Amino acid sequence: MFTMKVIFVLALALTVVSAQTYGGISQLSGDDLKEAEGVLSNSLTILAAGDGPSYKLGRVISATKQIVSGNSYVYQVELVEGTNTKVCTVDIWSQPWLKNGIQVTFDCPEGKVVKNHD
Repeated sequence: MFTMKVIFVLALALTVVSAQTYGGISQLSGDDLKEAEGVLSNSLTILAAGDGPSYKLGRVISATKQIVSGNSYVYQVELVEGTNTKVCTVDIWSQPWLKNGIQVTFDCPEGKVVKNHD
């Protein structure tokens, strides 16, 4: 009976750990946050060189990552456009194996903009 309880507890613990890794949302900090900032900066540079929008990264307030058929990063950020700074939610869903497999959604006070790039 004791062995069955131990197996049950271990199976439950493994399920919880797996849920946080695949499909679970992780708040980012340290090196993971720096990596996420790089992903955002790269997307901003690519979009600014194309059909926009032309934002520069001011400050990352928070960022999360979720592994779902690729990677989904959700940021609360200050974006700079000319002399104006605004707080927006930016969602980057990356499926790099697809053509134009990176979708960037800017949710700012004036509305949503969705762009795709490689």
